[in-house]
Amino acid sequence: MNIILKQIKGIPVAFPQFKNFSITSKRHCPSIDPYNSSKLLSYYCKSGSIKHAEKMFDSMPDRGVVSYSIMIHGYAKNGFHNKSMELYSHMRILGLPPNSFTVVGVIVSIACLQSFVLGQSIHGLVVKNGLDSDMIVGTAMLDMYAKCGSMIDSYKVFEGLKNQGLISCNAVVAGFIRNGLFEEGLVLFNQFRNLGLVPNAASVLALIRCCIALESQRLCECIHGLIVKVPLVLDVSVNNSVLDMYSSLMDLDAATKIFDGMECKDVISWTTMMGLLIDLEYASDALELFCRMRDSGISHDTVVIMNLISTCAILGDLKRGRIVHAQVVCGFGSELTLVNSLIAMYSKCGDLNSSRTVFDQTTQKSLVSWTAMILGYTQNGHPREALNLLFEVRLEENFCLDSTMLVGALIASGGLAALELCQQLHCFAFEAGFSSHRPVQNSLISTYSKCGSVELAHNVFKEMGYLQDIVSWNAIINGYGINGHGETAIALYYKMRSYGEGPDSATYLCILSACSHAGLVDDGLIIFNQMVEENRIRPSQEHYGCVVDLLARAGCLPDAIGFASKFLEGTGPDVWRALLSGCLVHGNVGLAEFAASRIFEQDPEGSDQVVLLSNVYASVGRFQDAESLRSNLKKKGLLKNPGISLLNQIPYDFG
Repeated sequence: MNIILKQIKGIPVAFPQFKNFSITSKRHCPSIDPYNSSKLLSYYCKSGSIKHAEKMFDSMPDRGVVSYSIMIHGYAKNGFHNKSMELYSHMRILGLPPNSFTVVGVIVSIACLQSFVLGQSIHGLVVKNGLDSDMIVGTAMLDMYAKCGSMIDSYKVFEGLKNQGLISCNAVVAGFIRNGLFEEGLVLFNQFRNLGLVPNAASVLALIRCCIALESQRLCECIHGLIVKVPLVLDVSVNNSVLDMYSSLMDLDAATKIFDGMECKDVISWTTMMGLLIDLEYASDALELFCRMRDSGISHDTVVIMNLISTCAILGDLKRGRIVHAQVVCGFGSELTLVNSLIAMYSKCGDLNSSRTVFDQTTQKSLVSWTAMILGYTQNGHPREALNLLFEVRLEENFCLDSTMLVGALIASGGLAALELCQQLHCFAFEAGFSSHRPVQNSLISTYSKCGSVELAHNVFKEMGYLQDIVSWNAIINGYGINGHGETAIALYYKMRSYGEGPDSATYLCILSACSHAGLVDDGLIIFNQMVEENRIRPSQEHYGCVVDLLARAGCLPDAIGFASKFLEGTGPDVWRALLSGCLVHGNVGLAEFAASRIFEQDPEGSDQVVLLSNVYASVGRFQDAESLRSNLKKKGLLKNPGISLLNQIPYDFG
């Protein structure tokens, strides 16, 4: 008993509503029927009206075990765990003996407080008072030990139960799964099944959590089959969990079948399906699903709005994004999670002014708010502003850089080719414990490469060891490519394949670009042919554009224009710009004029093609034509994007 009281005293809380408690005072109140008052007190607690329950409890003249137990249990179920323990302390001081209902309330609070020592103390009291044979108390005890992380004690309690029913079996299986002992949980469940246990919704919900953690498609399908067999397919919470299970596997076909087959859908069903579509970047489908949800009469919540914001960001739909923003202002106020999503959305739509306005108007900024704005600047090619904001948050806010903000800072450093800053951030990554954090390491490889220090990039790559993934390989291949080491990039590409790592779309872009910069035409064409023949990744416009650039830089201009005309008819102007750049290198005026004309058709307001064609004319001595193009550019009010060099951390315009 003393141990429990000492532990309770150690909980740093203040409870003003209990300050007037006295074990000797008597209150003169009108007579209240104890049965009806207890019933009303229980109603208040069950409905979550804790303030009303406290007021009524405080006004009761004769508070016995029943009223104390109801209040202790009510606090526990409504999340006021410290208050529950405080009231239990008062009850024991008064000398009132706890019953099974009291003890369950206390155990629930201890489980949520995750106090193993308090749990052992109450366990001793349970045994002493002979309550260990009570099924409900025993189940609460084993659940408490599981939540405190002690599955050995939890299973001992379970084994000691005389009548192991479905609830206790569910609790012990859920305990194993909650503590990451997935295989043990599954084995135990199978044993229960062999003994004739018929699972209910709680059973399969625990198993689904296990399946999601193990990422096993076959196991998920087995659990799904069990749900159909039992059957529990009409339970909305079970269906939502199955939907979430297939969503975690990114299995759109299975998830769609589950969703379409649900007779009853709630807002969780719709948001789960929308979330999967957004994760797969099927933003238009997610938007269509939202319209269906709205037509079905389901009210949207914060998660739905966040999904809508993400959809607008993926689509780059600024107009619709502003409509959603208005919805946020009208219906959800300044909820921080939504505000942070809006900052990111505006940045991804290229509207940094709106993004910064939302950011500046946010009075209580979180680390996520600062990170979203910093990443917005880096994604839109404003590395200096990103770093200024980073220095600002370090000076003004009491935040520690997390891995996401560190990645943003590294991207900005790479954009400025600031090697010294990159090295400082690398040191910070070591100090902060991010040396084994894959996204940070991949960003270091990319940033060192952009700073021209491919040796340091390769050191980081080698030190990653088992952490290396396809992003790591892409970063180092691209690093060698942009630094002119095409042969090394090709060697790394084939080494990656020999290790069993299959190239993705970005890998082919990196290696084709490396071949283009190094003039390795044959190697580039061989790799492109591999991509086409394997038929695993469909070539995109960017891949075709790399081939055009490869041929054009090598002087194979007729081949380049033939390739472009065959595969890239009706595509964007970037491919023709690549061809025009090749004409500049080799002085082919005729092809340059043809490529420029194609760019003008698609981008009449652009200035880059005018400058490139002007440079082609100048390279063959046609200075009058070059000057004429430049003059027309000024008359039309078109501005050339200035070239910026960074000397001693000061930007100079060499436009």
